[in-house]
Amino acid sequence: MTDRSKSSILNILESQSGIALLLVLFVVSLLIILAAEFAFTTRMEVTNARYFKENIEGYYYALAGFQYALTEVIGHFDEVYLAPDGQVGFYRQWLHEQYENGGGDGDSEYGYEWPPLPRRTGIPVGNGKFDYVITDEEGRINLNYLESRLRVGGKSMREIFREVLLATGVEEGEHPDIIIDSILDWIDPDDEHRLNGAETPWYQQNYAKMGFSHPYSAKNQPLDTIDELLMIRGMTPAILYGSDSIYARGLNNENEPIYSGILPYVTVYGYHRRINEGTAPPLLLGIIDPENAADRLDTRHERDSTARRRISRTFRIEVRGYSETADVEHVIMAVVRRSQQRDTGGGAEIYYWNDNAMAFGRDLWSYNISDSQWY
Repeated sequence: MTDRSKSSILNILESQSGIALLLVLFVVSLLIILAAEFAFTTRMEVTNARYFKENIEGYYYALAGFQYALTEVIGHFDEVYLAPDGQVGFYRQWLHEQYENGGGDGDSEYGYEWPPLPRRTGIPVGNGKFDYVITDEEGRINLNYLESRLRVGGKSMREIFREVLLATGVEEGEHPDIIIDSILDWIDPDDEHRLNGAETPWYQQNYAKMGFSHPYSAKNQPLDTIDELLMIRGMTPAILYGSDSIYARGLNNENEPIYSGILPYVTVYGYHRRINEGTAPPLLLGIIDPENAADRLDTRHERDSTARRRISRTFRIEVRGYSETADVEHVIMAVVRRSQQRDTGGGAEIYYWNDNAMAFGRDLWSYNISDSQWY
């Protein structure tokens, strides 16, 4: 065999060895990628399964917390009082006789004469815990009764709601009246629109402007949920929830005002036509009675046996269920109305139920605003 033939054979063998090496490297790389993908998928499935398990557990912890909180609402109580953080307490004279007429030490933590609230955080249940918040739904404006003839602080419900709109960022002009008239047109039974309102023809023509893909009609019935307000002319997520809320981010125009949100001050649940001034947020009380609001805020946390207080029957219960070792919590929010059988604790009717709420105690901040933020 000549040297030339030997050289050709060696070149062929070397080239085949190079191809084989490339194939081996390709197969190894492919196996590494598949193994990494398998490990990632497995890890994701394990994580998702753990989150799902923690969420289910949190739901049942929260559900237990709701039943626990409900016992406060349906039990016998003599008065409703407001704690410094905006939560309501239920005064039971038979249970708190030491506080009657200013007796006893009062609430040493806050320095108020009302008894302290029962424990509402970190309550153990099974392997988890729950926190809950109870606020007074009747301390808000009931938008289903905006045309009520009853007056609060010398003002009609319409006037109070208009001032709330202005105080939360809606500019003076026709915009507040568009919102108010459109709400009234939405809930009244006729098809005649008010001066600044809207009935079915307006929604048939402007549904896209409201963010809907299909035309719709005015309801001509009372509002069933707060979110239903977003279907009404003039209302936006920023006005309802606030410009900084997750519901309004990315939707605001740069030239649009900054809204703090009307959500803490309005409701559509219950049958109350008045506002319970003893449990209303400071901004709302400042609108109702601007001259005396500061003094009333200073004294309404104090126990005064001569004061005439209105007992509310509709309350909002928010519960958070969680485990200290878990990364997931579950929030339930409900609005309940206590039975009229207050002496026997005749139960409660659920008006609103959301077992997948996104925030816990989101409205309590409205009770901690400064005096300068009333208007």
